Amino acid sequence: MTKRVLICGNPDLNFIDGSSIWAQTIALATAATGRTQVDFLAKSTPERDELFNSLMSASNLNIIDGTKHSFWQGKKYKRLTLPMMADLAVVLDSDKQYDVIIVRGLEIATHLLTSPKVVAKCWMYLTDIPQSISEYSPEQRKIISNIAYTCNLLLCQTQGFKELWQALAPSLEESKLRIYSPVIPDLPQRIPSIEERPLQAIYAGKFKGEWMTLEMANLWPLIHNRVQGSELVIIGDKIHNEPDYPDYKNLMQTALENTPGLSWLGAQSRELVQEQLQSARVGLSWRAESMNDTVEYSTKLLEYGGAGCAAIINRNSLHEKLLGRDYPLFVNSAEEFVEQLTRVLNEPKVAQQAADVLMELAKRHTFSMRVAEITEWLDISNTKQKTCVLVAGHDLKFFNLLQRKLEATGQFEFLVDQWEGHNKHDEERSRALLKQADVIFCEWCLGNLKWYSQNKASHQRLVARFHLQERELSYVAESNWDNINHISYVSEYIRREGQKVFGFPYEKTSVIPNLLDEKKFTTEKKVSDARYTLGIIGVTPARKRLDRAIDLLEELLKKDSRYCLRVKGKHPLDYAWLLKREEELVYYRQIFERINSNPVLRHKVIFDPPGDDINQWFTLVGFILSPSDFESFHMAIGEGMLTGSVPVIWNWDGADEIWGREWVVNSLFDATNVVLNSTPRDEIAEQILNTMSSHDISECWKKVIQEQTTT
Repeated sequence: MTKRVLICGNPDLNFIDGSSIWAQTIALATAATGRTQVDFLAKSTPERDELFNSLMSASNLNIIDGTKHSFWQGKKYKRLTLPMMADLAVVLDSDKQYDVIIVRGLEIATHLLTSPKVVAKCWMYLTDIPQSISEYSPEQRKIISNIAYTCNLLLCQTQGFKELWQALAPSLEESKLRIYSPVIPDLPQRIPSIEERPLQAIYAGKFKGEWMTLEMANLWPLIHNRVQGSELVIIGDKIHNEPDYPDYKNLMQTALENTPGLSWLGAQSRELVQEQLQSARVGLSWRAESMNDTVEYSTKLLEYGGAGCAAIINRNSLHEKLLGRDYPLFVNSAEEFVEQLTRVLNEPKVAQQAADVLMELAKRHTFSMRVAEITEWLDISNTKQKTCVLVAGHDLKFFNLLQRKLEATGQFEFLVDQWEGHNKHDEERSRALLKQADVIFCEWCLGNLKWYSQNKASHQRLVARFHLQERELSYVAESNWDNINHISYVSEYIRREGQKVFGFPYEKTSVIPNLLDEKKFTTEKKVSDARYTLGIIGVTPARKRLDRAIDLLEELLKKDSRYCLRVKGKHPLDYAWLLKREEELVYYRQIFERINSNPVLRHKVIFDPPGDDINQWFTLVGFILSPSDFESFHMAIGEGMLTGSVPVIWNWDGADEIWGREWVVNSLFDATNVVLNSTPRDEIAEQILNTMSSHDISECWKKVIQEQTTT
């Protein structure tokens, strides 16, 4: 069966550099499988023959000029922006229904996230991303993990990129990750030895500050004077502007045109570049020191090797891994560059030794090998149509982890309808999203459930999760029950309460606990004082009963002055809604008066600000408290247990069914004894993992979404 493939990348083939050659090559390799019809989306009107000629003459390959006025309401553009590329890819897909869309470039990939059905077809190849996990902001991390979880495949240039993706998206299935390293033409049957070649060095590629092209051109006269009859051949015409070096473009142009012993050939086709490489003894790939931490390596390195050249390259961990620590032509300074280039032109044995090492590397990256790999990937891509799940609700914090787990299976893609409140939403947007969905997932059974139950199509499945507050409101009663396929409750107690109020058909219900993030919350070593530290996360509204936690602290301080209470989260008086509720305000003012007027308590109750450092915070905490009047689940208890903290849970309705009777106390006396006689320990984490494995809970949700019964 022929697969329809779209190539949509940020390189412009009217400019020749490594990225544009990458785009040309992957298009040709995909077409060469013989199993595809390839559309190549050109960023600008094809004008240069060097790269476009091969595409035009290839079988099963069609070039789409993305700037055509018919795509843009009669307006013609010189060159598309990257968001325009993404938008056009969505339009083309709606018309042609591609099986695979190959995307290069983070901005295009990010823009496509608004079209989940398109992203689900994408093979993403992203090298323009931070290459250290520490460089990502929380927002960047969220975007990049969304790309990872929702796309079809991630093509990684190196093992280093693969490991980076695994760190950014820890739940990602390894089968989604494929190594797609740089590609070079198949090797010729005979390659001239170094001694058969003239005293020629060569550079082919872009001209850019970090590529050291100006420095290499300026240093060439020194080498040229030392090696009689030597020549430096330079190929390429893409001179970048350098914001920190305003005159860079003029200086580079002057060096190319006026340096003695330097022949600038301008842009050349890839075929002519290969011919030139086979006449040179050494290729130049010296880069700035700032690039030494990269996990990306240059296609030029392989092209030099495939042509039988030696290469001058930086010594860094990636190159040492690829070529060995004893590769003879590493450089990291101007002095070393001059010394090594002089040496390699004068000593053919050294050049041949380096060329042989590069040749062995090049043999693993030939065009034919990539065609075979792409053929294999095409066979496995899209074998299963993903289920499109539309998640709707005003508060999705409990759903986010479940979404990541389900995305990691490769079986689901997600749309999000973010409501502004219990019954407030953008109805036009909701209707547009509804058209795309196979399944609607209502997080909380509020106005979202009522609206979707009255508007969904007969072929769409509607499931919902019931927490607690829904029992006090009328939305479930006002919903169209015939159009609701399933309601899941977070605990048995909540199911009993919900069923008591609404009487929803029992056979269409289940109990599935909230999902705990066992990768985020782990048993890191606790500080020694954790044994004497109580912790509570979130103390609003008043039903959270901060007063009970303080009662417990006071009792413990009678036994040992080392005890303290840490309160994590937003300060109660920072909530605007709370300041408008007189009873709540009076409660917290009394609490703070109680703390501040007591010389012992004043220094023993510590308020820690909110933040995403909860697991680190738990290293300070030996006991996690749930003194509430009632809860539907109380995630903080499970999160604390995953870190080895001892739970102390007052006997709110349903607590023992969720967390186990051994952790539930009936009085202040019981709570005091638990703290005095217990020790934080890793076994608590093992216990909760045995009863609330995230894998098992995710499997339950898979069955509910995919129309299999669970109770």
